[in-house]
This record gives sequence, C-alpha cells and structure tokens, in this order.
Amino acid sequence: MIRKASLTAALAEQRSDRRIEVLRRIQASGSISEAARQVGISYKAAWQALDTLSNLAGVELVQRSVGGKGGGGAVLTPDALLLLEAADAMGQAREQLQVQLQQAQNQAKGDAPRAGISVATTLARLQVVTSMRNQWPCVVQSLSADGPLVVVQMHGAEAGAQQFGVRSHITAESAQLLGLRAGLPVLAMCKATAVAVMPASETMRSAANHWQGTATRATRGAGVQEVAVRLAAGVQLVGFSQQAVGLRARARVQVAVEPSAVVIALSGE
Repeated sequence: MIRKASLTAALAEQRSDRRIEVLRRIQASGSISEAARQVGISYKAAWQALDTLSNLAGVELVQRSVGGKGGGGAVLTPDALLLLEAADAMGQAREQLQVQLQQAQNQAKGDAPRAGISVATTLARLQVVTSMRNQWPCVVQSLSADGPLVVVQMHGAEAGAQQFGVRSHITAESAQLLGLRAGLPVLAMCKATAVAVMPASETMRSAANHWQGTATRATRGAGVQEVAVRLAAGVQLVGFSQQAVGLRARARVQVAVEPSAVVIALSGE
C-alpha cells in the first residue's frame, strides 16, 4: 500500500528550521554532503534532517543514486518538491500576516492602553503544540561542548524572568539543525513527570537545574502529588513530589530537572 504524504506535518514541525533548507540545497547541488556544507552543518546532521522530515511527511523525500559518473548523488522526490513549494507559500503568508499585525498594532497605539506584547511572537509560540506542560520562553545565553553533547545555557526571555536560568543537554547535530547561538529566542520545555518537587527543608541531590519556589496548587494525598510551583523570577511550572508528607499550597519547595530532560524548540520569534 502506497502511503500518502503528510506534508502539513512536516511543515508544522517547529517551522522546519534548517531542515527545509537542507532540501533546497540538495535540489540545487544534487548532493547531500554539499547541501550540508552549504547549510553549515555536518553530514550526519543533514541525514538527521532528512530522516526527521521523511518521518513527519510519511514518505521518502530523497532518492539516492550510487555509482556512475561523479560517484552518484541525491534527487528530491515529487513529494519533496511539493513540500518546498508549500514552504515558500507558508513563508510568504507568514510575512504578510506579520505586516498586517504590525500595522494593526501601530494603529491601536492611539486607543486605550494595551499590554506591550508581541502578537506575532505569541501566535508563533502557540503553534508549538506538545504534551509537555512546562514551556518557558527563553533566550540562549551560551553553548559549550561536553563530549558528544552540547550544553545550552538559557535564561528567561520575559521581563522579570531573566533571573530564571535553565540548562539543556542536546546533541551537536540538533544544535546545528536548530541554528542555536547566543541571543536566539527559544522555548525550553519539559514534561511534568521530569520535574522533582521537594520541601525546601529536605536535602535534594545536586542538579544543574535547581530552583526555589512556592507551591501554588497541590493534589491531596500523602503519596505521589502533582504540584504547581511559582519561582521567585515569576516562572511557573508543574512537577511531582513523592514525599511521605503531603505538600500544600503556599509551602516553600525546591525543584530539580535534569538537563537531559529539557527540550529546546524554536519559538518563531
């Protein structure tokens, strides 16, 4: 049975960051290695981009030819060409929408006072639909190598939340495909089940992501509890406590998240 391409799924994946650009370069050069060089990523990262897009689309997007004059190459499938056309159309539509939003915002300046939010930025963040309940707008502060991994240090992007620091460990290929650099706006995310919550008085094992806060909501019971926490920087998160003594609202707590559990997404800003 021939699978039907789901190109909308491929396009919806975090604005496809550099992955769509890999396809464009393959179309132009006929070579995956040359496409990787032109985009500025490794050959392995280029293959990761192709694998991800193919999985999202549900069909193969690149056909490889082995041997022959020139040693073979890579050709985009008709589905890949259609994906590129759709990406161009979406990019143009996004630019037009941003212009319209900016014009509407400028016209509204003489009206009643409004919050100083960026409508386009907020809408772009809402496009990231995920089961991860903890999503924090952040800015990349620094990147450093740690063996095969990249340590990404971030801080909160919103006013008042810049004291909130969070660290993530990702592969070098992922960092390349996302185009991570200092100053880049991103979304840091993690599952609630990855967030450990304990009373402030307890001793918690050291963790790169370790914060103090106040419980704002907690399920009843002395077993595993779901706890909502507000940090001093104003950031809110949800996690779980496995303490024998139940936590209650307004209790002082400490929170820890392993860097490997923190996922980075492009926020669309």
